[in-house]
Amino acid sequence: MQLRRRLLVLLYAAALSAVLAGSVAVYMVIIPNLFDLEEGTVKSEVRRVEAAFMQTLSTMHARARDWSERPDVRQLVAGESGQRPQAPSDALDPHGLDLVLVIDEQGRQHWIQSAAEDRGALDSLYQTYQSRFCYPFWGVMRIEGVPHIFSVEQVGECGAVVFALAMDEGLTRELSGVTGLELTLHDDDLPSERGIHIERVGNETMHGAFAVMDYLGQPILRAEVAVPRPVYQRGTRLILLVAVVLLLVAMLAVTLVHARVRQLVFARLGILHETVRRIAAGGDLSLKVQVPGDDELAQLGSDFNTMVDNINEAQRSLARAHDDAEAANRAKNLFLANVSHEIRTPMTAILGYAELLESPDVSEADRRRYLGIIQHNGDALMALISEVLDLSRIEAGQMKVENQRFDVASLMQDVIQSNQLRARDRDLSLELHYRNPVPREVTSDPFRLRQILLNLVGNAIKFTEQGSIDVRVTWLEGEPGMLQVEVRDTGVGIPPHALETVFEPFSQADETSTRNYGGSGLGLAIARQLARSLGGDISVTSEAGVGSSFVVRIEAQADPAMVRLKPGAAADPSMESQRRPAIRVGGRVLVAEDNAVNRMLVENILSQGGMQVTLVENGAEAVAKMQEDGGFDLVILDIQMPVMDGYDAARCIRDEGFDGPILALTANVMVEDRRRCLAAGCTEFLGKPVRASELQRVCARLISELPRTARA
Repeated sequence: MQLRRRLLVLLYAAALSAVLAGSVAVYMVIIPNLFDLEEGTVKSEVRRVEAAFMQTLSTMHARARDWSERPDVRQLVAGESGQRPQAPSDALDPHGLDLVLVIDEQGRQHWIQSAAEDRGALDSLYQTYQSRFCYPFWGVMRIEGVPHIFSVEQVGECGAVVFALAMDEGLTRELSGVTGLELTLHDDDLPSERGIHIERVGNETMHGAFAVMDYLGQPILRAEVAVPRPVYQRGTRLILLVAVVLLLVAMLAVTLVHARVRQLVFARLGILHETVRRIAAGGDLSLKVQVPGDDELAQLGSDFNTMVDNINEAQRSLARAHDDAEAANRAKNLFLANVSHEIRTPMTAILGYAELLESPDVSEADRRRYLGIIQHNGDALMALISEVLDLSRIEAGQMKVENQRFDVASLMQDVIQSNQLRARDRDLSLELHYRNPVPREVTSDPFRLRQILLNLVGNAIKFTEQGSIDVRVTWLEGEPGMLQVEVRDTGVGIPPHALETVFEPFSQADETSTRNYGGSGLGLAIARQLARSLGGDISVTSEAGVGSSFVVRIEAQADPAMVRLKPGAAADPSMESQRRPAIRVGGRVLVAEDNAVNRMLVENILSQGGMQVTLVENGAEAVAKMQEDGGFDLVILDIQMPVMDGYDAARCIRDEGFDGPILALTANVMVEDRRRCLAAGCTEFLGKPVRASELQRVCARLISELPRTARA
């Protein structure tokens, strides 16, 4: 189907839907109002019937009152006449009444007129009359099972005249004639309460029903009034007429609009289609679309011409993107080769020298040398793993920083001291200078800053064959303040073309640098991301063959009254041996570790420190052991264990009343992991792998901090 026909069908369908929706909306709005209006009319008509009914009752009561004033009636009530009085010709004509009764002072009944004498019902009526202190009243009652309206009028002290009229078809015809409404009385399905009940019988009639109560307040009849519905009938006819008129108008409007659209749109679309088809068939991108006018279709033709002009540029961009993708793929392959080399090199040394240690002919000196080589290569492998994990956390947005107060001088001395041995081995000068007064303590993330500086200083040493590395610290006043550290070296430098990519992951200056100096190409990318997370950045200036200068700035808060470090060269840090003296301290230690090799390692390390070690394989066994024997000075928990992990074990041990130190020893080293361990009740946190000396030192400190009474 052609587009123009689809549009015509769509417009007709939309018009029909709009008319139907509008009609339904009008119906939903108007009909409830018509219903409310009809209900008000029905209630008004029912009240008019009730008023006519009460008027009949009032008329009968007035006739009873006139009758009660007759002398012969009074004589009969007083007992002065022994015969029932005869109604004179000028007296009240009892015609139309079904019952006329006189009751004397002694309660005797004198029937004047009645079709039947129901003495039981009248006795009950007279008793009610006496209970009301012989006060006149009227209402409805059943006499011989037939509902009657009645009126009781006082005569003398407590005599009475009773008039009653049957509620039969004659009464309903009389009331219908007075009101002009059809009235019917029913003695079934009686309403249980007063009020008007409305029911829609059809499109032409509504019924309004109300309960007729007897003089005791009980429903005796259901009066139903039929009321016509002319308003509803006229309203529905009017809504239908409006819907038909709207539909005709909508269809006419759609026809006119479609004719105009064919002239303005489809004719010009034909021109556009013909030109585009010729371009597609011949492939001549020099052809241009010419669409007359200055509206959207003309703009479409102009945009098509622009699109054709951009195709060549897109092709050129695609070629450049292809070249960039190939370069990225080469960088990725180079990174994988570098990482493979960086992993296999230390692993070769670790496995090889471990195999040599198995030989019984190895001397003590060679054994120590082999162990040192294994330890050094293990550190290199751990550093590579940390770099890869840091990069993955940064790219996943999971790298978080912590602000805490720290000593600038101590941190800088630690960085210099950590690299001093490497610098001296390469015969390089490594010096620290303060360029201006620097606050002694600032607030930032010391762990991330130390990681950045260790990377920059380590790179400077790695790429410097001779000369010096100068670390310069500067404080930049402001709000907030900035701590600036410049690492300047006299190394090989960076070519100008490599400066733009030196901070990108997996990038190094060239493949020669990778072969000559090693490394994964992740350090500078991680350092820049960390600096930016601390509110700063890293910049670089370099000249090939002369040296490089890396400047890192981070945001930091400092107290204006804080003591300042004096400008000048910092003192040369003393070299400490990496092999610390053995620590020996007593105490009983409970270790929960599911890995058998790690359990044996921790047991050997702590036993060398003079500690008595008890081993269990999971958190549940640790809790059971504490319940059995709570006399341990220290509890060491792995976090990831079967049956019960370290978090739950720490909480259970604390709930058992243990107030000694708990050390979390785990491979989960994220900041969130540390917080979760401390929140579970752990005292200290160490990440795996951990040095033997560090584990002994932390355990000794935790046990030594216990009061002597607790350790005894």
